[in-house]
Amino acid sequence: MTALSLANMEHASGMMPATTDNDERSLVARIADARDVAAFERLYHDYRRRLGPFVYRMIRDASANDEVFNDVMLAVWRNAASFTGKSKVSTWVFGIAYRQCLKHLRGRKPTVELDDSMHDSVDDRQSFERQDLVVHAIAGLSPEQRLVIELSYFQGNTYSEIAEIAGCPENTIKTRVFHARRRLKAIMAELGERAPAEEQ
Repeated sequence: MTALSLANMEHASGMMPATTDNDERSLVARIADARDVAAFERLYHDYRRRLGPFVYRMIRDASANDEVFNDVMLAVWRNAASFTGKSKVSTWVFGIAYRQCLKHLRGRKPTVELDDSMHDSVDDRQSFERQDLVVHAIAGLSPEQRLVIELSYFQGNTYSEIAEIAGCPENTIKTRVFHARRRLKAIMAELGERAPAEEQ
């Protein structure tokens, strides 16, 4: 599996239905056991929709978004046999994505960009401005804080799932969420907006 073949999957025709965790376990097993390209293609398309926004909000670099996403999926291809089945496939994949994002962030000076593709669904200027402020506020968080906000608010993961993705104790995640919410509120207050309502 090459970077070129990964990129070519972007242009494959037809929409594939979303996969369940059981479907994904089967796909990962097929990749691990038989290097099944069709199984990988299915997984790739499913995670393109789910991981693309996650990667963007973590690295805040539209020009590198596709590269980091493909690095994640290449790692999935190469390491499918290492998936033990003790967690959801999505938890395993998002853990790989988090580490790839951190690797990318360590290798460059942080920037804040707003990808034009994020504006496609905005109906009016007020919504656009609100979205712009939220993106900039999240960009002001540390990578660790950005992860817990991303996974709890945007992905709906539980604390235990986030802990597994981040590779740290659940109590550490709870502390990070607490501090991330406080920091996000402060940034949003500076920008003249209210932060997302507290949950959990």
